[in-house]
Amino acid sequence: PKQSDTYVIFEQSDLFRRENTRRSRGHEANKIHSRVSSAGFYANNFALKADVTLEDRANADPVFVQQFEEGRVRRVQDALYLDWEVRVANFVSSASNVGSSAAVGSAWTDYANSDPLGDLWTAIDNVEVATGYRPNHMLFSGTAWRHFRRNGAVIDKASNPHVSGGGLYPSARQIEELLELRVLVGNAWQNTAQEGISMNLSPIWGDNVLVYYAPEAPSIETPSFGYFFRWAAPGLPNMQVERHPYDSRRHCYEVEIGYYQDEVVTAKPLGFLVSNVTSSS
Repeated sequence: PKQSDTYVIFEQSDLFRRENTRRSRGHEANKIHSRVSSAGFYANNFALKADVTLEDRANADPVFVQQFEEGRVRRVQDALYLDWEVRVANFVSSASNVGSSAAVGSAWTDYANSDPLGDLWTAIDNVEVATGYRPNHMLFSGTAWRHFRRNGAVIDKASNPHVSGGGLYPSARQIEELLELRVLVGNAWQNTAQEGISMNLSPIWGDNVLVYYAPEAPSIETPSFGYFFRWAAPGLPNMQVERHPYDSRRHCYEVEIGYYQDEVVTAKPLGFLVSNVTSSS
């Protein structure tokens, strides 16, 4: 309910310590104690809008007028989501924002010598041994995913373990069953060139794989590699479409979408970054 506030950080050693649960006759139950600290967040305001001009409306076929307006709204939504995804990708692709990181020994483009599954098992085991939490999410960049699923060892273990090289490229669902976690693939691209310059497409998620733990539902008392803090007080924009009044001077009205949010890594040790999977020596 607030734009800026603090969140609780519990001392994991207290949470994982075995307590004396026995109670003597006539005595009170033993009391447990949890040490806590805190950190802060600030939900910045993000918003975009687009014109719906009188000329464009008049030039559209009557049956497509509503679709034209909806298209303007989707254009604004897409731009907001693109910005959001780039912010998160840049944030979690930095080694300073995860508990551990490592480049692979052999690039995954080298199908004969690389060991993608071994690289990922190392990351999973690292987080679990260091924190006691087994990672339950794995986020591949599109580049990493393409070369991961083309590796013969991955195909053999995920698709058809009884026939060497006898399976098709594995699906995300098959990899989820193999690694026992949820698989996400960041396939989005962005144009890094300024307006008016020739397009320069670049994958948002680089060539990394992020292994992390996150609960199925947010909770103050549940640890997570990261959280989104969304300010959603009454009357504030929260991804709803706002339609501004018609401007007779410009012959148009505007559609606007906005939200207040901060993205925070709340537990670095619960994340491991496998970096440069297609560019390691």
